[in-house]
Amino acid sequence: MSRMLQSERLQRVGSSISAVIVAFVLTRLLLLGFLTGNVLYPEGPSVINDVLLYSEWSELLVTGRFPIGDDMWQYPPGAGAVFALAALIGGSAVQGFFVIALACDAAILGALIAVAYRRSRAAHAQLTPNSLVAAWSWVAAALIIGPVFIARFDVIPTAAAVASLLLISRPVYSGAMAAVGTLLKVWPGLMMLAIPRRSLICGSTGFVVTAVGIVMMVSVWAVGGVAFVGEQQARGLQVESVGAWPFMVAQAFGADIPLEFRFGAMEIDLGITVTIGSIITFAGLGVIGFLGIARLLGSLEKIPGIDIAMAALLVSIVTSRVLSPQYMVWVAGVACVALLDRRTRLRPVIVLLVVSTVVGQIIYPLGYGSLLNGDWWAVALQSIRIMTLLAATGWTLWLVVRGLTGPELRRRKHQQSVKPVATGSDESQTAHSAIEAAPPQRD
Repeated sequence: MSRMLQSERLQRVGSSISAVIVAFVLTRLLLLGFLTGNVLYPEGPSVINDVLLYSEWSELLVTGRFPIGDDMWQYPPGAGAVFALAALIGGSAVQGFFVIALACDAAILGALIAVAYRRSRAAHAQLTPNSLVAAWSWVAAALIIGPVFIARFDVIPTAAAVASLLLISRPVYSGAMAAVGTLLKVWPGLMMLAIPRRSLICGSTGFVVTAVGIVMMVSVWAVGGVAFVGEQQARGLQVESVGAWPFMVAQAFGADIPLEFRFGAMEIDLGITVTIGSIITFAGLGVIGFLGIARLLGSLEKIPGIDIAMAALLVSIVTSRVLSPQYMVWVAGVACVALLDRRTRLRPVIVLLVVSTVVGQIIYPLGYGSLLNGDWWAVALQSIRIMTLLAATGWTLWLVVRGLTGPELRRRKHQQSVKPVATGSDESQTAHSAIEAAPPQRD
């Protein structure tokens, strides 16, 4: 009888996982259909333009040279290795890129399924669609974001960021994956804020050793790996960014706002935008720096690490000089990890982010020309997009700041504890990942 029950349970598990995988394959085929024009999608084939640019870089990178002096190159040295690999593994660099992007996409799904399956086994519970909500959310994210989901580089560093968050209980590996992501597109380094203070030394060691190793290998292989650092200093405000929003609204009301294509994007062509962009960027760095100091002081130990990581990520996005729709791939990866943690308070925030993302897909590529022209409907949609993103950022920051505790108070509570290392203490729990610290949900 027990064998029959076990067999039935395995069949149900297999069915649940198979459903997710089938949905994953179908949605990704649909996106590829949009990009190739085989499935109707407004301006779908135009979305692939960035991939064509990647292929040009790939042909140069395989010769051991980074695109120095190209103002459209804005990637850390690790990205160069990925683009070069794309030219080597496929019939063309374009095919190779999609192979790598889809492999990273599938790896994220596999990791989310694996964590859900492990939790259900630990709880002796059945794996159901509710248990797989994070995996299903990742499947749906591709449709919510649109074809840029796989037609941009961003899913690749997102895979490293997700791995870093899922490995927080092993801080050395978590730090190492954060370093890999940072050398692909900088922002995954913010995932280090999710690591509890007592594990930061191990996490930082993994980060530094991995980062130094990768930089050294890239330096031996190619020239100009760190040239990207000085390529973006004169950047202004891209038309979709939060900082450019007032200018776009003014244009909709009749103001003459000049635009220019620079650094691979349409920017507001006014001298003041460089100064405004710098101020906004420094403000964002200040907020992220505050979170880092609070983590070092032990003031964030009561807050789920995934909430802190999301707060830092959203701050970096709203204070960036650019707001491309593919940035929501980053948010989707972190949000899916958050859905694995019952302690997180981000679920209402994720709803706001979904609204912002859906509107963003309408704006690009369908309404991008109308936005540039200052058409009222496109600017109205952009306003909804910006306001919901700002609301989500403010809400997440409030959730984090509300949970701050003074380091002195934390030490006093620790000293008053009868058992110095209690099993249920906050520090004991935060030494584990957000996934493993959360009690399994029975379905």
